[in-house]
Amino acid sequence: MSVPVDPGSQRDGFEHQDANVKVLLIVGFGIFATLLVAGFGVAGLLWWYDLKPDKPVTALERTVGKPPEPGLESDPRAGGTEVTTDGLALIEHYGWVDRNAGLARIPVDRGILLLAERGWPSRAEPEAGQPTPREQQARGRAQP
Repeated sequence: MSVPVDPGSQRDGFEHQDANVKVLLIVGFGIFATLLVAGFGVAGLLWWYDLKPDKPVTALERTVGKPPEPGLESDPRAGGTEVTTDGLALIEHYGWVDRNAGLARIPVDRGILLLAERGWPSRAEPEAGQPTPREQQARGRAQP
């Protein structure tokens, strides 16, 4: 669909007529009025809905109680400090893990020194003629 163009405008390469300001102002004011009416309508609906709140319908809505635990922390930094303190106490002090089994924990620094002093523990080498643990596993799988 082509729009007829005046020959003088086509020859000069630009339009000689300006936009119709009256029509543009009417359209702009129309959009503004529509937005204004819609805004007042929404504000009126919100005011009307807030006049009287809905009554509780179910028994759960009628009961007022505290939510179940765990609740929100009032001071999260205090909780984090407590966790850090407990963790440092575990890695910096001696203590029993299982007294009946004779299992104790030592501070990490002391463990590092002992490991450097004694070396990393290695597996016991089997005596000559004895099967290695891998050979024992392989034999166990091979037997029906």
